[in-house]
Amino acid sequence: MNITLRQIRAFLAVAELGRFNLAANHLGLTQSAVSILVRELETELGVRLFDRHTRMVSLSVIGREFLPQARKLMDDLDLATRDIRDSATLKRGQVTIAAAIVLAATIVPPLLARFAELHPGVSVQLRDMPEEKIRSALKRNEVDIAIGTLVDDDPEIVTTPVMRDRLMVTCRTDHRFAQAEEVRWIELANEKLIVLAPKNPLRDLVERTMIRVVPNFRPSHEVRFSTTAISMISAGLGISVLPENSRQLAPDVLVRTVDLVAPRVTREISILQHRQRSLSPAAEGLRSIILENASSSFVAPHS
Repeated sequence: MNITLRQIRAFLAVAELGRFNLAANHLGLTQSAVSILVRELETELGVRLFDRHTRMVSLSVIGREFLPQARKLMDDLDLATRDIRDSATLKRGQVTIAAAIVLAATIVPPLLARFAELHPGVSVQLRDMPEEKIRSALKRNEVDIAIGTLVDDDPEIVTTPVMRDRLMVTCRTDHRFAQAEEVRWIELANEKLIVLAPKNPLRDLVERTMIRVVPNFRPSHEVRFSTTAISMISAGLGISVLPENSRQLAPDVLVRTVDLVAPRVTREISILQHRQRSLSPAAEGLRSIILENASSSFVAPHS
């Protein structure tokens, strides 16, 4: 059948107002246009919906049966379009963002708070995860966008840089590095170095630099989470090279961050999204908030 919304609207107007001329005025159409629309609908359905009289029209038996179904059809359509309109204007909706654990615990919460302040009707889910898991989460469509580090090209992932942070030495407060203003990479050669898990972009950055400076570099410990590394540092098991905001993860432990130089290494923090998937209005709105506010949300920790 080739039934149109204009035909349904014309049928409802005539059914509720009882006259073609009143229905025409209500719809902003001519009386003949309304009559044609109703006649087309009756032809498509193969039934008579109205009994015509000299001045009035009344619903036929079939018309009375069809009326509640037509009303429900229009109500459902109105609800659907209202939901879409609300989503488009960020009055409602949902978005899921993945973030590397350090970022999820430091710069991301203020960004989500800002978004919630502007768009309280949108539900936001934050998935904090190891950095190396983010790309697969995007590819499996488990998250809409992500914020993290991508150190190599991936044809399925689009990155938009938002800020940079430095890699720094994190050591216990009684370590010899703790009183220094800066430490050179080569000075890490004889230290017990705690590194993050393989495939973690931060691990890649550390290893690439260490191998250039200390070709026979071997880590002493591997952990998945920066919080674990900080706890191990506090227990005297070694030192680590972590992003400068990692210190905020454990403010009460006795560790200190020291500038790492020769070379000074920074990492690029980016918004990540799947190349082949368009963003929902909610995801696009959150992405815009991150781009506008990420740098101001980043606060370098006090050593």
